[in-house]
Amino acid sequence: MNPAFNPSRNKQNYLAAKAAFNARDIAACVAHYAPDHKLIPPAGSPPPPPIKLFFEQTIATWPDIEINVAHAVAEDDWVMGRSIARATHAVALMGVAPTHKIIETTFWDLHRFNAEGLMVETWNLMDGLSIMRQLGALPSA
Repeated sequence: MNPAFNPSRNKQNYLAAKAAFNARDIAACVAHYAPDHKLIPPAGSPPPPPIKLFFEQTIATWPDIEINVAHAVAEDDWVMGRSIARATHAVALMGVAPTHKIIETTFWDLHRFNAEGLMVETWNLMDGLSIMRQLGALPSA
């Protein structure tokens, strides 16, 4: 392990960022991200917005979203989390008019931290198929 990194501190910063997001304190949330933070998109996807705009767009789409971290693991300069997101489908999404149903899905996020304990890279993987099924955009399995 590189002694410049502090996995315990990084995990606490990850959890603090999630708590700030849930409190809608975007400034406090973004304070856990390096100014040059990169949100890494899946292969073939368009470039994502800067992290602050990403959070603002997420809240605009899911105004009451709440993220509950089920597991978080830290090692060296990495933190990996598995979370459950719950939100009301209140705006049109994926061609589906608002249903006002509570949508719940799992997502995983992997973050690389710098020596100061700030997130510098993020990868997200969300269960979009589950969201589409709950919206009624796909038949249930």
